Formats: sequence, C-alpha cells, structure tokens
Amino acid sequence: MTRILLIGATGYVGSALASELLRSGLHTVYGLARSSEKATQLAAKEIIPVLGSVTDSAAYLSLIKSAHIHTVVDCAGANDGSAEILRDLVEAGKEQLKAGGAKLGFVYCSGMWVHGSSFGRISDLDPVGTVYAKTEPPRLVAWRPQLEREILASRDVLDVAIVRPAEIYGREHGLWNPFFGSILEATKSKKKSVRLPLDPNGRHCLIHIDDVASGFRCMIEKLELISGTGVYPVFNLVTSYEPISLVIRAAADAIGFQGEVELVVEKESLFGEAMATSINDDSSRAKYLLGWEPKRIGFVGLMDIYIRAWLASQPSA
Repeated sequence: MTRILLIGATGYVGSALASELLRSGLHTVYGLARSSEKATQLAAKEIIPVLGSVTDSAAYLSLIKSAHIHTVVDCAGANDGSAEILRDLVEAGKEQLKAGGAKLGFVYCSGMWVHGSSFGRISDLDPVGTVYAKTEPPRLVAWRPQLEREILASRDVLDVAIVRPAEIYGREHGLWNPFFGSILEATKSKKKSVRLPLDPNGRHCLIHIDDVASGFRCMIEKLELISGTGVYPVFNLVTSYEPISLVIRAAADAIGFQGEVELVVEKESLFGEAMATSINDDSSRAKYLLGWEPKRIGFVGLMDIYIRAWLASQPSA
C-alpha cells in the first residue's frame, strides 16, 4: 500500500479524495487536522489524523519521516501556505534522496482559472501567467501560476504533478453557495427578481466532485510513471462546458424561484471577476495519459438532484 498525506483532508476536495483513495483499497491515507475535533472527524472516516496546520510544518514533516510517506497531496488552497509547503517538501525530498530512498511525491490542487477567460479552446499544455499566455488569470488566482512554476522547477528533487479541476459542483456545492443562497433567499422573500454577479454570456467548464476525486486518484497512482517519462505533469479536469445562464436558470427552477434572474458582470469583486471567467477545454490528456474515466457528466441535466442535495446541506433551508 502507498502511504498518502492529504493537506486539506477535511475540505470539500480533500474529503472526497480521501474517500476515493480508501475505496480503492490501495492506499493508507493520513490527513492533516487543525484541531482535535477535526482529527476525530478524520478518524471516523478511517483517515489517520495528524494534528497540525500548513503554518506549522513540524507535525507533517515528522510524519513524512516516521511513516515513510510516499506522496503528499495539497488540496488546502492555502495561497502563501502552499508555497511554504513546497519549500518544506523540497528539503524533505533532498533528505530522502540522500538517505537512498525514492523521490517523495507531491500533487498540487490548482484550478483552471489560471488560464484566464477565453471562448477559444485551451489546453493544459498552454503557458499560464506569462507574456506567452493567451489571457491573464483573474486577480483572485494571479499568484498561482508562479507557484505552479516553482512546483515544476522542483522535479529534480520531487515527483510532482499539478491537477487543475474546473468549477466543481455536487453535494454541498461550495463554489455555488453564494448564488444558490441568493436565489433561495429571494424565493423565501417572494421577490420578483434577483441579481447575481455572473457574465450572462459566459460558458463555464464544470466537473462533479466525484470526478475530481477519481482524477486525483488516477494522478496519484500514475505519478511515479508520469514523472519518469518526461510527460508535462499538468492536467486539467473538466467534464462539461455549459452556458452559465442555463445553469443558473435550472438552479432557480429547482429551488422554486419563478422570478427574473439577472446576471451582471461585477469585476470590482475578486470573486465576481473570477466567476466571469469562461474556459473551454476537454481534458483529453488526463483521459488518455492517466486513464481517467469521469462518470458524472453534466450539471444542468440533473440539477433537481443537485439542488436537493444542496438544500439538505443547508442548516436553515
């Protein structure tokens, strides 16, 4: 069994990934927990908890040595914390190589917003965040391309990969809470219209949380092979490309809101600017190089089910 440490194991992506890895029967999963309460939650899911945080590396660095961790996965979205994690892992990787061990693996969860906004087809082989990029990333993730470059530059010490999920939906729908929540409130208040900070002409790359988890599992299980072949270890994960106007109208109908939904670009807000991003990709490389086979295709078509799941996760719904 490979031993995997998840940073962000209690989060939206991390929790789904941990379950996916455990179901395979091929991995022992450790999870970083910021508190004893979080540690108990992880233990209840058969994840071995490690008390610590991304700002205090002593706990997970000690675990990497004592438990002989094979791969670290960062899906915490910790901004500056992720850069510190990389620096720590590079040093740990150097020590591991000096001791005659195999390279330490590192898989980083990025996101497709780094490509910026474009209706033209893009690829995970395209440069991002440089003068050669087709478009600039939104300000919310403008820091991320540099971190990606630093991760790729560490390949002499670590086996690395970068996975970029599209906009994720499913179950509690973290990304979509502000929009679904506004529609639900308008429904309860019997308003005739609701305004949301989205581009009415936007087309968004989307992916269900289960397919994100299976994509990461494929990457983890192929990491050593990919790293030894010279393949560019960056993979976009997307399963559908849908007009945001249809997504929001379907959600409004499922919630029971019959009024007008007005979509207006609000680029003054960092999140609003990011959610105005249109991206067009098909994840072909992840499918044929990693053997990834997504199963949950399409957001709009099953919106009734997804909204019921989201409503069930809302304490006041």
